[in-house]
Amino acid sequence: MGILTDIHHKLLKGVSRLIYSEYKSLSNTLDANELENYFREFLIDYAEKPKNLEALKGLYELAYRQWDTYEVLEEALAEKIADYIISAINFDSYEKMDIILSIVENLSLKTVFDYIMSQYNYVKSQSVKNLIDEAYDEYSDKISDPFGVDDF
Repeated sequence: MGILTDIHHKLLKGVSRLIYSEYKSLSNTLDANELENYFREFLIDYAEKPKNLEALKGLYELAYRQWDTYEVLEEALAEKIADYIISAINFDSYEKMDIILSIVENLSLKTVFDYIMSQYNYVKSQSVKNLIDEAYDEYSDKISDPFGVDDF
C-alpha cells in the first residue's frame, strides 16, 4: 500500500491518529473538502491532548495545504481550530509561536491574531516579540481578506 492509501485507511478505520510525518506526506493538491475532513480528524484526535510541538507541526501541514486551495475554512471549523490554537499558545516558546503564527496566516485566523496582539505587552521573550512584529508587518492588513477578495 502507498503512504496515502495507508493514511486514508487509518482515518477510515479510526485506528490511530495521524502523526506529523503522515501529515507532511499528504498530497499538496488536496481540495478544500478533503482538507476539511483532515482538519476535523485532527481536532478529534488532538483537541483534548496536550498541545505539543508534534501536533502543531501536523496542523501547520494542513494549514499550508489549505492556503494553496485559495479558500478559507468553513467558519465553525475555523473557530474550533482557533480555540485549539489559543489553548496551545506559549509565549515563552519561540518554536511554538513560529508555527502558530504560520498557521494563523495560512488559515486567516483573525481571532487568534487579535488575541496574540492583545497579549503582546505581556510577552517576555524578545525573540517571540520579534516574531510577532514580523507577522504584524507581513499580514496584519490582510488577515481578514487573505486573497484580496474585497479589492474587487
